[in-house]
Amino acid sequence: LYNAIARAFGAGKSMRFERSSDPFKQQYLAMPDAELRRFRLLSGHFNLPFWQRRDLGPRVVVSVVRGEVERVLSTYRYMRSWKGHRRHASAGQMSVEGFVDDYVGDTARHNVQCIRLCGVPDCERALAAAREHVDLLGSVEALALLTAELAAVLGVAIDVGVENRSGIDSPRRADLDGRLVDALTACIAEDAKLWLHVTAHG
Repeated sequence: LYNAIARAFGAGKSMRFERSSDPFKQQYLAMPDAELRRFRLLSGHFNLPFWQRRDLGPRVVVSVVRGEVERVLSTYRYMRSWKGHRRHASAGQMSVEGFVDDYVGDTARHNVQCIRLCGVPDCERALAAAREHVDLLGSVEALALLTAELAAVLGVAIDVGVENRSGIDSPRRADLDGRLVDALTACIAEDAKLWLHVTAHG
């Protein structure tokens, strides 16, 4: 979605912070106000409360969630298919079973979609933050609907391509045995509630 909006806005009007690690956070905090406001589009994986540490002027705030198990598996596929990913080498040596076990053991990665919205792994607080601060909250599964609404708000044509799609199409949720699905759903239950709400209510 970022690439599609950036194309619609034209060259030099968009900026994406590639990761949410400290160097990128410090870069964001240190940027002069005039430079930040020069960009029509700002994107990244910072939590919304962190974004709000700066006065960005009038903005359309957009957030996209995904089915919780598919989101984890999409990360696994993307890491394995994109050589530029910082964990590409380790993911390439890891089975999906090993990846799920690693994910389950890393509590900092649990319910991250809720954390992105409110800073904590809690669905109700994430929804409250979204109601107050997010203009458009949609899902990957209904991306066409979200894109159409966003295009109308921005007054530009948005053509979502597939350049960011993983070159690996599996595994999917249906490919996992029950133990792995249960292990994942147990540690991302708040993200599951968030996704169900968004897909039910938009």
